[in-house]
Amino acid sequence: MLLVATGCKKDEKPVDYKGLLPGEWHCAAVEFGADVYARFEENGDFDLYQMLGEGRYRHYTGNWSIKGDILSGTYSDGTEWGSSYKMSFSGNDLMTLAAQNGSEEVVIYSRESIPSEVKEGCIDVKSSFGMLNSQPQYRWL
Repeated sequence: MLLVATGCKKDEKPVDYKGLLPGEWHCAAVEFGADVYARFEENGDFDLYQMLGEGRYRHYTGNWSIKGDILSGTYSDGTEWGSSYKMSFSGNDLMTLAAQNGSEEVVIYSRESIPSEVKEGCIDVKSSFGMLNSQPQYRWL
């Protein structure tokens, strides 16, 4: 009888995206002229604080969901995010989001607490499109 030994490959543990996402994150996307803080709650709610260029942060809320490694969301006014994002993590403290809308946009978030001055000095935005000085203010997520 001939025995053939095959190499045992350790089963890789699947990534727990729903377990890694909750918390507070920061993305200073200099190439986009944006500074973004996000808080993802375990219950599927999110808060987004975004400053494009100079001025004050704008605060948006809504719900997020994950299917596999794809993060999607809807703002509290019912508008879907501009894209879904393929997620990847480096440890527990770095998250890369790659847009799935064909834009090839890739942004990196680091786990970081949202400063109180960002939360306290923000403008709460209730609709998907706000106007300030007749310039459109777009949400970036």
